[in-house]
Amino acid sequence: MMKININSDGTITLVDENTTIGYAVTDTSKSELSYLFVNPAFRRRGFGTLLLKEAEKMAGSNLIPAEPISPLGRKFFNHNSHV
Repeated sequence: MMKININSDGTITLVDENTTIGYAVTDTSKSELSYLFVNPAFRRRGFGTLLLKEAEKMAGSNLIPAEPISPLGRKFFNHNSHV
């Protein structure tokens, strides 16, 4: 069973009963996604998109990636129509 934890500091974690699947860190004052990570064992299953949507819901707007952005991060945002 997965659980999403939303912290007041702008951090969202996605966990199951055994491990952290991924997390997102936001800076809502800049409408930025500071960091997004999905455990490699859980990639390509929609968890990054789920974290992004939860972060945007928390921020109340679309988020842009903070610089610098990795090539994998740019590919993710391009796929999700944000950059």
